[in-house]
Amino acid sequence: MSSGLVIEVDDLVGHPERQRAFSGVREVHLRLGGSVVAGEMSVTGNISGTVDGVQASFTASAVARLSCVRCLNEWEETLSVTGSQHFGSTPDEDGYAIEDGRVDVGAPAGDEIGLAIPAAPRCSVNCQGLCPICGTDLNSDPCDGHGDEPDSPFAVLKDLFDS
Repeated sequence: MSSGLVIEVDDLVGHPERQRAFSGVREVHLRLGGSVVAGEMSVTGNISGTVDGVQASFTASAVARLSCVRCLNEWEETLSVTGSQHFGSTPDEDGYAIEDGRVDVGAPAGDEIGLAIPAAPRCSVNCQGLCPICGTDLNSDPCDGHGDEPDSPFAVLKDLFDS
């Protein structure tokens, strides 16, 4: 589904004084680590003629399901981005061009949403994470420790860097 995001532009090419507003939605399915954007992406913007093509400026938003890298809690957050893309008669380095008198603004908008997914999301800046021994979420249940550490062949290395 790309309702409203594939735009006829023949009347804009070569006419820098002309512009048109657009809006639409597109289904997106993006994943980065444990974070997922799956569902509708909304896009609004303007497309203007240029001497050799058209310039699209847009705002896109989509809901992301994020997973904290420290405590593994999950939450939903709306990602909103702004972007622009020039479309000419020949494809650019991303492969975007005017094809059959139309441009697809949904593709670069999806790229921008993908770039907005945090690489290492945290539920809060003060997230304490999980206890490395028992896995307790230290944000909600402080861990009282686990007594003496078990014998390990690496125990002699424990104090190596404390000097």
